[in-house]
Amino acid sequence: MNILLDSAPEAIGGLVATGLAGVCAWVKKARAARRSVGTAVRRYTVLNVVDTVGLPIVHSTTCPVGVIVKVHLGAGHMERVKLTDAVLPDGTYAAEAIDRF
Repeated sequence: MNILLDSAPEAIGGLVATGLAGVCAWVKKARAARRSVGTAVRRYTVLNVVDTVGLPIVHSTTCPVGVIVKVHLGAGHMERVKLTDAVLPDGTYAAEAIDRF
């Protein structure tokens, strides 16, 4: 019985060390995954908005989907748009103007 009581601190210490190593590995993996998300540049076409020549507004950004960004339309005008994950036929993603009805 004395052997079990004497070895208990080492066993508990081993379990704690293993648990800490597991937590550290998980945190490292989570940070790496978070860093890799959103690093690619995406091109967004703003729906129902054209520039002064009549061409659609295309905006490039690394912001994640669901973020609201301000897009410069030219001549000092700005439009707030929400980024979506919908892919358009030209390969760009759709951005919806939120200040319009």
